[in-house]
Amino acid sequence: MNLFRRFAAVAASAVVLLGLTAMPAAAATIQSGHIDGLDIDYANGVLSLDIKTYSPVNDDLAPSGTTLRLLSSSAITVPSGTAWSCLGAAGSTVYVAPQTQNVNLLYTGWNAEDVPAAQGPVKLELVSWTAPAGGRFALYTTAGFPAAPTFRLNTNAAAGCPVTVWPGGIAAGSHAHGNWAFSQLGTYTLTFKATAQNGAGATSGNVTYTFQVG
Repeated sequence: MNLFRRFAAVAASAVVLLGLTAMPAAAATIQSGHIDGLDIDYANGVLSLDIKTYSPVNDDLAPSGTTLRLLSSSAITVPSGTAWSCLGAAGSTVYVAPQTQNVNLLYTGWNAEDVPAAQGPVKLELVSWTAPAGGRFALYTTAGFPAAPTFRLNTNAAAGCPVTVWPGGIAAGSHAHGNWAFSQLGTYTLTFKATAQNGAGATSGNVTYTFQVG
């Protein structure tokens, strides 16, 4: 083997070895398709929080450097009824990455399939956030639109609306989707923290995500 080939072989081996322990890759922008924005993994006593993709390949992406985008075509109108008041005023516009897949929009969920039962449920906290003027974020589920929402997280400061700790935690082994709603166009940052055993175990530390609406 000549010197060049020997160097190439060594470099390739190094890439493989680094790939075993490297941090998740980062993507520029994701604006459509199935992802799990809150991908919670647990291995060797370490809990991590990243973004899981499915197409073109299964991969873990670092939230840092990755932008999750909601197109302006994701706009919906807030229904009437007191159940919806924590999302916004009836008739107002919110931009939603929907719970039911629309191939033209971001379809994002949460995933704790790699968390052993003994480490669950996972406490999920919305530690801090930034938003455009008047901007609010909410993550909610429904049993079919416009059924009443169940808010998992909500930054609305109105009485009775804020939810900064996921009620009951995220069940180990689960994978589900919800509606990720934003009340204004612009850039949002959301900082999450996941902790195993409903707050008693290993933690991901603070992990910041960037969402671009519009």
